[in-house]
Amino acid sequence: MDVQPTYLNREQAAAFLHVQPKTLANWASQGKGPKFRKPGGRVVLYPRMELEAWVNSGEA
Repeated sequence: MDVQPTYLNREQAAAFLHVQPKTLANWASQGKGPKFRKPGGRVVLYPRMELEAWVNSGEA
């Protein structure tokens, strides 16, 4: 059974979306792109469900 992670880091999320990690960082600074979390204030994590919802919304 293949278990998918609940959260992806920026590099994993970028690979999932077929974009560069810098693109995700730029979108985040502009208030665009998929929703993310910053637990502890440094690490950026993207919930897999948010990435899938963002892709399905047509914004990707």
